[in-house]
Amino acid sequence: MTRLALLALILPACIIETNRDPIDTACIGDEAALVDTGASITHAAGVDAGYYLSYEAGGAWHLEWTCDTKLSALGCEFSGTINVTGTTTPTCFQCEPEDIVTTSRTTGGTQIQFDTGTTTGIDGIDFTATPGSAVEFDLLINGIYQPDLVYIPSHGRTDMPTCLPISATPSAP
Repeated sequence: MTRLALLALILPACIIETNRDPIDTACIGDEAALVDTGASITHAAGVDAGYYLSYEAGGAWHLEWTCDTKLSALGCEFSGTINVTGTTTPTCFQCEPEDIVTTSRTTGGTQIQFDTGTTTGIDGIDFTATPGSAVEFDLLINGIYQPDLVYIPSHGRTDMPTCLPISATPSAP
């Protein structure tokens, strides 16, 4: 067999392999994440694409996101669901009029759903949960799971989940 014929047999396998999307990762069950109380992650609006989670003592959560539009010239759609034990009323952080944030009661809690278009700014959600309780975050960017773009201050460093959704619990204050 010639080298060209051998290459033709091998090449299609490589192409199929490289077309897989290893970033779009959903968990079978929730992945657990510990969030350092009072910590945040520095990032630049319009440059450092992703979700940035923080928790303050007393049950105050803040989730914000930005796109890399200053680099890519494209906007991003951030959407997801946040499940909180108990009742909460979220506040949309720096959202535009076309951004959608809704809440609904669930058995024992509140579900927050959001869908926003973001370019060079920062959007986000602030809400309060029972202090110390876990909160489930199911987050998508442009309609797919991208856990490598979810940043969590954990154990004194920036951590990223391996898959989504995540169940985030704050560290002791």
